Amino acid sequence: MGCKSKVLKVALFVVIVAVLPGLPPYPTFPFTAFRVTPPRDLEGVLAPNQLLNNAELWLENQLVAPETILVRSNTTYASVAGGKVLEISKNDQVRVVAKFGVECKGTYDERVCGRPLGLAFDTQGNNLIVIEPYFGIYQVQIKTGDKKLLVSLDQVIEGGKVSRKPGIPNGLAVARNGDLYWSDTSSDFHFEDALQAMLLNPSGRLLHYSRATGKNRVLIDEVYGANGVALSKDESFVLVAELGGQLIRRYYLKGEKAGTDDIFIDGLPGSIDNLVGDDTGLWAAVVIAADKQNPSLLAMLAPFPNVRKFLVRLMSIAELPFDYLYQQTGSHLALRVSNFIGNLGSVAAVFPKRGTVLRLDWEGNILAALHSDDGRTNLIAHAVQSGDFLLLGSPIYPSIRKVKLTEEVLQIVTPGGRKPLPKVTVDTKKKKKQMGHEEL
Repeated sequence: MGCKSKVLKVALFVVIVAVLPGLPPYPTFPFTAFRVTPPRDLEGVLAPNQLLNNAELWLENQLVAPETILVRSNTTYASVAGGKVLEISKNDQVRVVAKFGVECKGTYDERVCGRPLGLAFDTQGNNLIVIEPYFGIYQVQIKTGDKKLLVSLDQVIEGGKVSRKPGIPNGLAVARNGDLYWSDTSSDFHFEDALQAMLLNPSGRLLHYSRATGKNRVLIDEVYGANGVALSKDESFVLVAELGGQLIRRYYLKGEKAGTDDIFIDGLPGSIDNLVGDDTGLWAAVVIAADKQNPSLLAMLAPFPNVRKFLVRLMSIAELPFDYLYQQTGSHLALRVSNFIGNLGSVAAVFPKRGTVLRLDWEGNILAALHSDDGRTNLIAHAVQSGDFLLLGSPIYPSIRKVKLTEEVLQIVTPGGRKPLPKVTVDTKKKKKQMGHEEL
């Protein structure tokens, strides 16, 4: 009887959590079923290799989760946990360019001490544009660290399906006229609760910020985890990585298709984080690998809205007492527990060990796939070329990983390389245009 009683109590709790009205979450868009395009087979140009194995751990334990990396001549910049943007000289000297928020007690208090993500050079060479998901989008003077707020997170952005404030501003690209193209991963949660955000129906956006007017406009709404952003060389279109959808979207800025969007490429072998463009193409970092042997949990749960609602509600309810305790007492133990519940880093250990970086051309063809299977070069948030090396950022690891590019890869990166993988066409008529997913 005792065992049956416990089972009945658990079952009753599950039913209450699942169906009782008025409980969190309170999503922008209602829970509905959708499907994510399955990843392509790891064959041909995507075939497994070990080109990212044995990476050098640059500045190991001197950096905390370098999310985004910029390179200019012999100087490297990185956004790291702890609310800091760092400058690394050619002699490996590290200088703090800017600090956001209060001084950190640990990575668990990012809501008050900051966690910069997107990073780009401004059109004025002495400034950086920094996306701080808890404080806003800033222009930062490199030498002095002076900050100027460009986009406030308290600002309701009109347009799209629903006008709303940003939730998790993430990636960006700077146009030649100084305008910003940036992504809002989700409108429903903050960055520390990214796990809940990704279980909801897509509420991410690709946005444009005008320097002339200081206003934002929505380019694409309902993006499933809007992340990295890249502008084409001629600025005729802008790309945004869709983390949950395992694809990249394209919004046309010029030409006959101006003002419309489509799928640049989909069926990618994992969740794409940052995009880094150059004259001949772009690097796309796979932060969570996915394939037939390692299916995406997000993709598996997409057709089951009630399951996703239950999981988000369960996590949200679990956080409530710890958030209340922290607000009332300032207990950092309570804050640590609250941060752990919804943080993607809390489940990083169960993600696949494969690491992958893709090289694409501006037509949406995969030119090369660089993989690792050593378990220490996975969870890649950013990939940027520095000479003959590829620098890899991560939301988890305590270093920048540096990989020597082979001559074959260097040839592919430069014009005149080998023939790319033929582009796979997608029947977009069977997809919901705004979301890039097949409806049930």
